[in-house]
Amino acid sequence: NYDDDNGNGNDCMGAGAYRNKLHYLFRRLLKAISEPSYSPIFFYVDDLQWADSASLTLISSLVLESDHFNNADEEEARQCLFVVGSYRSNEEDYPEILNQFISEIDSVPSVRVTNISLGGIAKSGTNSMISDALRLPIRLIRNFSD
Repeated sequence: NYDDDNGNGNDCMGAGAYRNKLHYLFRRLLKAISEPSYSPIFFYVDDLQWADSASLTLISSLVLESDHFNNADEEEARQCLFVVGSYRSNEEDYPEILNQFISEIDSVPSVRVTNISLGGIAKSGTNSMISDALRLPIRLIRNFSD
C-alpha cells in the first residue's frame, strides 16, 4: 500500500505482483552475497511435505529463474546456490503440490536433481545414537527404542 497525494491508501499492485517482486528481491540478495569461487549458498529445507504453496513457489523461483546467476550474460552462467530438500514420502497426507513441485524441478535439464531414498533406522542404530548422545552404555538405554 502507498498513500496517494490525497492521503488515501491505494493498493497499486496485486498479490501476484507483490509475490513476484519478493521473489526477485530474494534472488538479487542471493546474487549479492554469493560467488562461485568463494561463497556459494547452501540452502537446506526440511519437511517439504508440510510446505505451503508460497514456500514451494519461492524455492522454485530460486532454482529456476536465472536473473540471480552470476555472469548471467555469459553462456556458462553459474548459480551459486545448492538446494537440498528433504521430505517423508511415507506421510499419509502427502500433498499433491509437493509432487508438482518435484516434477517441475526435475523436468528442467539445466537443474541437476539427485534423489536419495532412505529407509527407517533399525533399533540397533537408534540404540547406538541414543547411547552416543547420552554417553550411556547401550544396555541402559535399550528401552528407549522399544
